[in-house]
Amino acid sequence: MVKYQETSQFCKEKLFWMGLSIIALIIWMGIEFQAYLSGKPSFLGIAYIGLFCGLLLWRYAVRYTYVLSNQELIITSQFFYISRTFTINLDSLESYCNQYKGNIFKRKSVSRLVHRYSAADDRVTRMLTFTEKEKSCGLLLKISDTFMNKLKTLRPKIYEIM
Repeated sequence: MVKYQETSQFCKEKLFWMGLSIIALIIWMGIEFQAYLSGKPSFLGIAYIGLFCGLLLWRYAVRYTYVLSNQELIITSQFFYISRTFTINLDSLESYCNQYKGNIFKRKSVSRLVHRYSAADDRVTRMLTFTEKEKSCGLLLKISDTFMNKLKTLRPKIYEIM
């Protein structure tokens, strides 16, 4: 049974930076195309354009849906018609932090880090640590305070890391 659900949002300021990145990508493609026509192609430049384009798609075009049920946290990533689900059992949650601090993962000796957020989302990046196959793992996501409060009421033993 779904207790709470929210979807990643798009902030106008972040979308401005995405648009600026796309303009830079188009200019870069034009320069590489000119070099190709003049007989001096840069295959490394073309590869970087592909990587940069893929990065932009991954960071801005993927939408995330966060669903909180009685027993699990379900995160669904959607890119056009492709959908992928990531599920965490609420009993495996250990701790959380309301802002991203990289040194926390080092202190907790996190073996795997999972990113499940859109760069266009303006909400605060939060961190959750959980156990998977007896190893400590970390999850980065952008959720609202309401979602976090619902998570804390469903899993009262989860503690905050400072």
